[in-house]
Amino acid sequence: MFPKKIRVAALNIPSVFKLNAVGDKIVVDGSDGKLLNCLAEKLNFEYEVVLTSDGQWGSRDENGSWDGIVGLIQSGKADFGMPALGITEERNEDLDFSLPYTLLEKLFVTKEAGEMPKITAFTYPFTRNAWILYVLMTLTAAVLFQRIVFKNATLLGSFIRVLGSIVSQAMENIRETPWRRVLLGLWLSIATVMPFLYNTNFLSFLTMPEKMPIPRTFEELSKAVLSGKFKCLTPIGTVDRELLRESNIDYLVKLVEIIEKNDWEYPFGKGFVDLLDGPTALMMPRIGMDIILGKPPFINVKSSLDNMGIRQVGIGLKKKFCCKEQLNSVMYGILSGGLYQKWYWDQTFISTLHDRLNVKEDEEKMQLTLEDLKLAFFTLSFGYFLAILAFLAEMLIPKHLHIFYT
Repeated sequence: MFPKKIRVAALNIPSVFKLNAVGDKIVVDGSDGKLLNCLAEKLNFEYEVVLTSDGQWGSRDENGSWDGIVGLIQSGKADFGMPALGITEERNEDLDFSLPYTLLEKLFVTKEAGEMPKITAFTYPFTRNAWILYVLMTLTAAVLFQRIVFKNATLLGSFIRVLGSIVSQAMENIRETPWRRVLLGLWLSIATVMPFLYNTNFLSFLTMPEKMPIPRTFEELSKAVLSGKFKCLTPIGTVDRELLRESNIDYLVKLVEIIEKNDWEYPFGKGFVDLLDGPTALMMPRIGMDIILGKPPFINVKSSLDNMGIRQVGIGLKKKFCCKEQLNSVMYGILSGGLYQKWYWDQTFISTLHDRLNVKEDEEKMQLTLEDLKLAFFTLSFGYFLAILAFLAEMLIPKHLHIFYT
């Protein structure tokens, strides 16, 4: 006979295993809570929830003792362990598991990237290496033209003329020979194409601003954390750090070393979304992201494009539990009928229902404002100011002081 009373070691997690007081009785809700209620109804047992004092699923310390849910089951203080208890080889040594009822895909989430500031949009069209190459090419052309193409020009004068050709200014005082014309034509082709590409990209950046770069893979996250640009937190009481350490992948091992050095961890619950403010990544299972946070476009978080591992989830049982076959028989019916999948999607919908009701369909504005062009007007004004200074210098400097001609 199946036991009439079952003690369940658990964590109180919103939308997954939520404890509610109904009169003098405690009932659970959420996707895993509905699973427990269904099992209790079909197998005709009552349950008592025993919450862990440390808020952990279970990890083994140096002495071989378990904490969290696994520790309560191993010590005989509980018969079942829920929710989302990952099936691992190490845990199998000290407790049994029911049939797996879902999968844990381990990934990380970050806050949706904001738009790159338009005030510095003038630097976006080219990459840093392209800018360096362009500057070096301009300086090389100035030196080369001063020695070969221009007549009696100083290095400053040659540079001014080469710079002027980039902004569509004509060149003068040129030595006209066939091979010099070829050299000049090559440079004018570059001076025509590069500004055209720049102007086209610049307008596209203003009208459709790019998103700030954020890590999308574990390798990118590792590089960002090692460079000090990001921090990465793991849930308390999970095996995430063990998975990273035992992966034998260099960038994952380095990542977990930084995490352990700074003791970056967080309690799993609804409030952890506040931790995403700033350059922070949180490791979590996809099922936790969908149920607790909801699904896009009603949340402003991004999940990683890859994962660090996938493991099966089952109900933890004390060793030599008497009625494992009966439990698995009912579990098989629940899974075959798609009931758990339905509970899962119901909770995902409910978690974002409030956000769905408040979402507003805003039309995307594809227009430039005065604020967007503020830098352009400032640059133009600064250029006019320099032009006036150059004009006054030409008027006031004595004729015998030539800075553009030898």
